[in-house]
Amino acid sequence: MSLSQALVLGLLAAAIGPGHAAASARPGTQARMRIGPARARPVALFKFLEDVLGPKSGPDETLVSCGLVPDVLAAPFEVTIDLEVRYPAWTRSSVDVRAVGPTSAPWSFGDTPTQGAGLLNQRGVKLKPTQVRDTPKVDWEPCAAGAAANDPLGPAPDEQLKTYTLALIDADAPRADDPTERSWLHWLVVNIPGNELEYGQTLRQYVGAFPPSSSGVHRYFFLLMEQRAGEQKFALAPGDGPELSTEDVSTRGGWSAAKFAAANGLRVVGWHHFSAEFDPYCIELMADLRALR
Repeated sequence: MSLSQALVLGLLAAAIGPGHAAASARPGTQARMRIGPARARPVALFKFLEDVLGPKSGPDETLVSCGLVPDVLAAPFEVTIDLEVRYPAWTRSSVDVRAVGPTSAPWSFGDTPTQGAGLLNQRGVKLKPTQVRDTPKVDWEPCAAGAAANDPLGPAPDEQLKTYTLALIDADAPRADDPTERSWLHWLVVNIPGNELEYGQTLRQYVGAFPPSSSGVHRYFFLLMEQRAGEQKFALAPGDGPELSTEDVSTRGGWSAAKFAAANGLRVVGWHHFSAEFDPYCIELMADLRALR
């Protein structure tokens, strides 16, 4: 048995439990053993493998240790909501133009399956831009909206939840040692009812990380902001809209989360964070952005 096979069997045994492993090892004993609901086991197994094999980078970063405060926001805020960020577990690789040649490795030509970021188990994990090229799923536990607007003293219906804005920014654009375009806005969705991100209003479509070559490690922050007035109208800035365009991309640099929150009566309540530096996908993405009209 190879080392990799032994590792997989060990993980399976730990996830399924010793009782089931013993039953599998002794034919004819399964009927005498209670192994619990069958439907729950695949879920538990995949969750176990995801927790064990998912990217980690030590203890969670804090607001100050990662530089979110004061680089992006002037002062710490009360974190009342935890964000769950999940990228696809698999994505495709990009052409590594630096490696293409007579002796190129097969993967240098791109379009081969490669591991995505999956669930971001911890804040501050370091990833490759290729791993975060696709739009992630972001989930959180929304809060009740409180009193209805027409009855300040009365409780809101149980189904009435608060409304949120979600942003993703690069705090180190274009270079970590000279972030003159802090912050570069990678994603902006407003008027999200509860945690139903798909029903929010997209002002800036998701664009993956693309730190330039030799620009250092960039920090990327998800910021969840509570809309204290509920669903509201946002004054559209140049480039705002659900479609990518040259105007859109050219106006994303220098975006201020603090100014946007102050102008629209928002309050930051949750965050997540990963870091990344240049890889071949950045070349592909920058070429696509330059080709926009």
